[in-house]
Formats: sequence, structure tokens, C-alpha cells
Amino acid sequence: MKKIFIVTLLLGVLFNPFTAAAESGQASDRNLILTDGTAEVIGANDSVRISISVVTQGRDLKMVNSANMNITDKVLLAVKLLNIERLALNTIDFRVTPQRDYKAKPPKIKGYEVHNGIAVILEKFAPDQLSMHASAIIATALENGANNIHSIKFYIKNRTLLENKALTLATQKAIARAQTLAKAARVKLKQIVSLSSYPVARPSRSNMLRSAGMQAKAEAMAPPMEPGESRIQVQVSLAYEIE
Repeated sequence: MKKIFIVTLLLGVLFNPFTAAAESGQASDRNLILTDGTAEVIGANDSVRISISVVTQGRDLKMVNSANMNITDKVLLAVKLLNIERLALNTIDFRVTPQRDYKAKPPKIKGYEVHNGIAVILEKFAPDQLSMHASAIIATALENGANNIHSIKFYIKNRTLLENKALTLATQKAIARAQTLAKAARVKLKQIVSLSSYPVARPSRSNMLRSAGMQAKAEAMAPPMEPGESRIQVQVSLAYEIE
């Protein structure tokens, strides 16, 4: 029993998801095999979120704000006239920032900057359509007065199917590893007494594009867009009671 206790304790330290189970009275009097499985599933992105803004500056706040509103209205109308199905437009940021002259004593306001941010969202498109629409939206927005494209983020709208597939594969791998361990140790698997899963953190891979004050033809403003793929990775940990 002493050897079994030591192995169980060490495994409990190595596999953090089972620390609580190892400390409970129910698990401490059992002989366990602890293992895990990791799976990654890749899917084509079908959606995009494009952040666009109109920035205007000047000395008179009323004139600067009016100019910003006119340009923003022009951009919104032009994007809507593309007649893209399921296109959504949302205002995401509006701010007015005083521009100060710090050489003056005391500093004084010398002008204003008005920033109006818009999110353009397209969801559930085939990759080629998504690429074409994203490129057209950027070109149209810049051609009609938008002077900043803050970010372009491609993603999968419904990740559930991919997550379920990844969970299934990871669980199958964990069970197979437990069976291999049991066979090598010449013990018999009885039942699963603990099963848990959690996503594996991955760094964001948003496609980023920035521009400012672009004065070019619309054709030059329509960069090719590659929607790319999203990766969903999960890990499953389980504990098998053995005899």
C-alpha cells in the first residue's frame, strides 16, 4: 500500500485537474490511472469584423463635428449600397479630443479632433465571398472619406461543432492512453471516476491593417483579403479506477 500511495500522490501533483480529487476521501482509497488527451481541429473562417473610423480635425468644434458627421454618413451610405447580404453596421466609438498648445502659458486649446468609429460585421459566408466583400468594404470606406482601418478580424461564427469534434478526439486519445498504461502495468480498468476538459489558450491571430490619410484610387485601397483558418484546441483529463 505504501508504494501505491506514493505513486498516487506524485501523479496528483503532476496532473493539476485531479488535485481536489486526490485530496478527497473518496479518491484517496482508490488505485487510479490518470491520463489526458489533447486534440486540435481546424476550420475555415466564415465571418469578419472590420473596424473603420473617420477622424477630422480643426479649430472650430462645431465645424469639425459637422464635417465628421457628413463624411461618416457618406461612408455608411456607400457601404450599405454595396448591398451585401447580412451586413451589420454598428457605431463602436465616438469621442472629441481637445488639441492643446502646451507652449502657451497656461496651455490653451488650439483645436479639436473628432473620432467616429464604425464596426462592419459579416457572418456566415463562404471564404471566397468573405474575402471579396471585405476587400470591397475597405475600398469603399476609404474612397468615401474614412481615414483609418483599425483592425480586420476573421473568425468562425459557430464554433460549437468544431469544439465538439475536438472534445471527442481528445477524450478518445485519453482513453486510449489509459488502456495502453493499464496493459503495460498489467492491471484492469474498472470505471472512469473523474473526467474534465478545458480549452488550451492560443494567442490571437487577428489580421491587422492600419491606414491613415490615404489618397489613392479605390483599386489601390482594396487589398486582397485572406480569411484564413481558426484552430480550436482542447485538453481532456480523466481518472480511471483500476484493479
